[in-house]
Amino acid sequence: KKGYNKARKRGENVRSEEELIFVMDQTKSKLNSIYRRARRSHPGLKGKIVLEITIAPSGKVIKVRIKSSELNDPKLESRLVARIKRFNFGAHSVEEVTVLFPIEFLPS
Repeated sequence: KKGYNKARKRGENVRSEEELIFVMDQTKSKLNSIYRRARRSHPGLKGKIVLEITIAPSGKVIKVRIKSSELNDPKLESRLVARIKRFNFGAHSVEEVTVLFPIEFLPS
């Protein structure tokens, strides 16, 4: 969340943390289905991935970068990144923001 804190210092016209978490929670099921599909061929697959997501004022995801990953599955990681690039956080008159977002994938 370091990126978020830096953005807040530039001015108050930033996306709220609650708003970002809400969108990620709404879309988590899409990410989980990608994870479940990957587990069919790798049953022991689990771990945490930390993503750096840059969001434009339009709500579109400009960039997604993997900061760290315990998944050790490049195919799964690239599928997750591709899916997150399609997320939309909604247009607001805010500055571009970069946030760190950790996601833990565990077998259910």
